[in-house]
Amino acid sequence: MPVIEANTTDGYQASGLTSGWDNTHDKTSGQTLNSFFGARAEYNASRGAYFIVRTFFDFNVQSISTNVTSATFSVMTEQNGGNDIIVVKSGHDPSDTSTLWFNTWLTGLGGTISGWGTSSTGVTAFSSDTATAANLNFTDFTLNAAALSHLNSIRGTTTPFKIAVLNYDYDYLDVDPNLDGTDNLQRVGFYYANHSTSAKRPHLDLTTAAVATGYGNDVIGVTSTSISKVIGVATADIE
Repeated sequence: MPVIEANTTDGYQASGLTSGWDNTHDKTSGQTLNSFFGARAEYNASRGAYFIVRTFFDFNVQSISTNVTSATFSVMTEQNGGNDIIVVKSGHDPSDTSTLWFNTWLTGLGGTISGWGTSSTGVTAFSSDTATAANLNFTDFTLNAAALSHLNSIRGTTTPFKIAVLNYDYDYLDVDPNLDGTDNLQRVGFYYANHSTSAKRPHLDLTTAAVATGYGNDVIGVTSTSISKVIGVATADIE
């Protein structure tokens, strides 16, 4: 099972304290941070302001030549209160931090930053909501069919596999965390690809299998490579 570490172009960006939940959630600019963060959603009552952090990863899948049948994304987490987080497809440019990924993670995916929600065009979940593991353990995300389809469409190419990790309860679901006018914070920190200990770095764990080529005969003029089954039997099982 191939294991691929995240590229060192991974990183996190934050909204900064911003008034209004919609302004914060749909913000088109961000700031980089110098302390540990991963995924965060907060309402700060004393300032009447909100704060969001999102993290972005990318992976080189050029070496994968066979079909990806399952995949797990793992990131070591540091908790502060614990919360659910989710992996989504991202269109950010890992090589260009000047564009601020808050503004570009939906680039090329058919979505827009303004007013995005879970049902918005271009917002594609690559996992289910996943509870963070115990402190200083890996949180493992089982990647779904949409993620596997995308992986297989780009494997063996120079196109990176790009994801964003978001707070689930408030950021992804677009729910105002100001529930009762008091402080509300969900935060989790991540270990990144530049960590000095390789065993603590974020990574993809892939299961791959050769793509079935089928038997070598045409059926009523149809090439075997265009046929997946004959009377319910896979072509790979027919001699």
